[in-house]
Amino acid sequence: VWFGYSMFGKNLRRDVAQRQEETEIVVIVGGIRPTTAEAIAKGGKIFEFKTGVHIGEVVGVTTQASKIWLVEGDGKWVQVEAADRVDALVTIRGTARIGEDVITMNGVEIRVGGSLSLKTKFAVFQGHVMVMDLDLGGASQ
Repeated sequence: VWFGYSMFGKNLRRDVAQRQEETEIVVIVGGIRPTTAEAIAKGGKIFEFKTGVHIGEVVGVTTQASKIWLVEGDGKWVQVEAADRVDALVTIRGTARIGEDVITMNGVEIRVGGSLSLKTKFAVFQGHVMVMDLDLGGASQ
């Protein structure tokens, strides 16, 4: 019996080491001011808001016009671009630990569709994970 536990522990350590990979995630931050998007782009290191845990580095920020729903005088709903708001797509690169049923970045659980409260040196914001790219390990960019 002890041999089985010994082999399990040996294999577990090897598997855990193999599951840690460089990864990129894309977080959408909706309806923010353009100045906030610029502050996020300056950011550098990015942290989880509540715990202060380092998640990774801001690799890039792209913006697009934010759209909102309005009610016209006749009660009809229309979608229009907001003049003073943008949606930002924030690309974050860091090390992820890939488990059997969870992916974490420095202890913070990352799931597509999941909400994250994040902060940089210059901005605090909340977004949703849209994309996870787990195939970065060793690939040339």
